[in-house]
Amino acid sequence: MRPADDERARGRGRDLAVIRTVARVGIDPPTGWDRLAGKFEQARRQAVRVLAASLPDADEHELVIRVRCAAGMLNWLALAPIGAELAAEPAERVERMLVPVVAGAFRGTP
Repeated sequence: MRPADDERARGRGRDLAVIRTVARVGIDPPTGWDRLAGKFEQARRQAVRVLAASLPDADEHELVIRVRCAAGMLNWLALAPIGAELAAEPAERVERMLVPVVAGAFRGTP
């Protein structure tokens, strides 16, 4: 691998790390991360508050479920074998592919 290719690969790895971090905020903290539980909860509350503005008919419980589902999808995408496939793609393409998927989870329309 040439140095420029190596640098791009590291950048994609960072992008995947961001996806994993965002995903973890929407789910429960991993074992041993109890000290960050408050931060996770605060981030979830903020996500629910923003989502509530777009989905006024959804109650808080439904919004929390939607946030957790979207986070679970991101977590799976980052950790499953497809994560390596996504890491090989340009960040702009991954964003173009994943934003509609995650937005769909938030909207919840068939």
